[in-house]
Amino acid sequence: MPRTLKVAQFIITVEVAFGLVGFALVLAGFFATFKWGILVPLLHAGGRVALLGWLLSRWSTRRVWLRWAIIGVELLEFGVSVLDLVQFSTVTWGALLGRHTLGWAVIVLLLLPQAGRWFNASRA
Repeated sequence: MPRTLKVAQFIITVEVAFGLVGFALVLAGFFATFKWGILVPLLHAGGRVALLGWLLSRWSTRRVWLRWAIIGVELLEFGVSVLDLVQFSTVTWGALLGRHTLGWAVIVLLLLPQAGRWFNASRA
Protein backbone atom coordinates (compact mmCIF):
# COMPACT_ATOMS: atom_id res chain seq x y z
CA MET A 1 0.00 0.00 0.00
CA PRO A 2 1.39 3.44 -0.89
CA ARG A 3 2.30 5.77 1.95
CA THR A 4 -0.40 8.24 0.90
CA LEU A 5 -3.06 5.59 1.41
CA LYS A 6 -1.64 4.66 4.80
CA VAL A 7 -2.00 8.32 5.76
CA ALA A 8 -5.57 8.41 4.41
CA GLN A 9 -6.40 5.23 6.34
CA PHE A 10 -4.96 6.75 9.53
CA ILE A 11 -6.95 9.97 9.05
CA ILE A 12 -10.18 8.01 8.56
CA THR A 13 -9.38 6.04 11.71
CA VAL A 14 -8.93 9.31 13.62
CA GLU A 15 -12.23 10.59 12.20
CA VAL A 16 -14.02 7.44 13.35
CA ALA A 17 -12.43 7.61 16.81
CA PHE A 18 -13.39 11.25 17.33
CA GLY A 19 -16.79 10.52 15.80
CA LEU A 20 -17.39 7.88 18.46
CA VAL A 21 -16.48 10.42 21.15
CA GLY A 22 -18.87 12.94 19.59
CA PHE A 23 -21.60 10.32 19.36
CA ALA A 24 -21.13 9.50 23.05
CA LEU A 25 -21.38 13.19 23.96
CA VAL A 26 -24.55 13.70 21.92
CA LEU A 27 -26.02 10.52 23.40
CA ALA A 28 -25.21 11.74 26.90
CA GLY A 29 -26.78 15.09 26.06
CA PHE A 30 -29.95 13.37 24.90
CA PHE A 31 -30.27 11.23 28.01
CA ALA A 32 -29.49 14.20 30.25
CA THR A 33 -32.24 16.38 28.78
CA PHE A 34 -34.56 14.09 26.78
CA LYS A 35 -34.97 16.85 24.20
CA TRP A 36 -36.19 15.23 21.01
CA GLY A 37 -34.43 17.83 18.86
CA ILE A 38 -31.14 16.13 19.72
CA LEU A 39 -32.20 12.95 17.89
CA VAL A 40 -31.35 14.34 14.45
CA PRO A 41 -27.73 15.16 15.37
CA LEU A 42 -27.59 11.82 17.17
CA LEU A 43 -28.66 9.95 14.03
CA HIS A 44 -26.24 11.99 11.94
CA ALA A 45 -23.30 11.34 14.27
CA GLY A 46 -24.08 7.65 14.61
CA GLY A 47 -24.74 7.11 10.93
CA ARG A 48 -21.57 8.83 9.79
CA VAL A 49 -19.40 6.94 12.27
CA ALA A 50 -21.03 3.62 11.42
CA LEU A 51 -20.67 4.17 7.67
CA LEU A 52 -17.05 5.33 7.83
CA GLY A 53 -16.20 2.48 10.21
CA TRP A 54 -17.77 -0.07 7.88
CA LEU A 55 -15.97 1.38 4.86
CA LEU A 56 -12.70 1.37 6.79
CA SER A 57 -13.22 -2.30 7.66
CA ARG A 58 -13.53 -3.07 3.93
CA TRP A 59 -10.27 -1.24 3.11
CA SER A 60 -8.26 -4.40 2.43
CA THR A 61 -10.66 -5.51 -0.33
CA ARG A 62 -9.15 -2.83 -2.62
CA ARG A 63 -12.43 -2.47 -4.49
CA VAL A 64 -12.84 0.53 -6.77
CA TRP A 65 -16.26 1.42 -5.34
CA LEU A 66 -14.75 1.70 -1.85
CA ARG A 67 -12.52 4.60 -2.86
CA TRP A 68 -15.43 6.50 -4.37
CA ALA A 69 -17.75 5.67 -1.47
CA ILE A 70 -15.31 7.18 1.03
CA ILE A 71 -14.94 10.29 -1.14
CA GLY A 72 -18.74 10.47 -1.37
CA VAL A 73 -19.20 10.23 2.40
CA GLU A 74 -16.66 12.99 2.96
CA LEU A 75 -18.34 15.24 0.37
CA LEU A 76 -21.78 14.47 1.82
CA GLU A 77 -20.52 15.46 5.26
CA PHE A 78 -19.22 18.72 3.82
CA GLY A 79 -22.59 19.35 2.12
CA VAL A 80 -24.54 18.72 5.31
CA SER A 81 -22.22 21.06 7.18
CA VAL A 82 -22.71 23.79 4.57
CA LEU A 83 -26.49 23.43 4.84
CA ASP A 84 -26.22 23.73 8.62
CA LEU A 85 -24.06 26.84 8.33
CA VAL A 86 -26.42 28.42 5.78
CA GLN A 87 -29.44 27.68 7.96
CA PHE A 88 -27.95 29.59 10.87
CA SER A 89 -26.27 32.29 8.69
CA THR A 90 -22.77 31.57 9.96
CA VAL A 91 -21.02 30.78 6.67
CA THR A 92 -17.37 31.82 6.77
CA TRP A 93 -14.27 30.44 5.09
CA GLY A 94 -12.92 29.36 8.44
CA ALA A 95 -16.10 27.44 9.21
CA LEU A 96 -16.14 25.82 5.78
CA LEU A 97 -12.51 24.76 5.64
CA GLY A 98 -11.49 24.53 9.28
CA ARG A 99 -14.00 21.91 10.37
CA HIS A 100 -13.28 19.69 7.41
CA THR A 101 -9.51 19.75 7.13
CA LEU A 102 -9.23 16.00 7.70
CA GLY A 103 -12.03 15.28 5.25
CA TRP A 104 -10.41 17.39 2.54
CA ALA A 105 -7.09 15.65 3.19
CA VAL A 106 -8.74 12.25 2.71
CA ILE A 107 -10.42 13.40 -0.50
CA VAL A 108 -7.16 14.74 -1.93
CA LEU A 109 -5.22 11.61 -0.94
CA LEU A 110 -7.83 9.30 -2.46
CA LEU A 111 -7.88 11.29 -5.70
CA LEU A 112 -4.13 10.87 -6.25
CA PRO A 113 -3.02 8.49 -9.03
CA GLN A 114 -1.40 6.11 -6.50
CA ALA A 115 -4.77 5.56 -4.87
CA GLY A 116 -6.36 4.84 -8.24
CA ARG A 117 -3.72 2.26 -9.06
CA TRP A 118 -3.90 0.60 -5.65
CA PHE A 119 -7.70 0.34 -5.61
CA ASN A 120 -7.78 -0.90 -9.22
CA ALA A 121 -5.22 -3.68 -8.65
CA SER A 122 -6.54 -7.21 -9.01
CA ARG A 123 -6.32 -9.52 -6.03
CA ALA A 124 -4.93 -12.54 -7.89
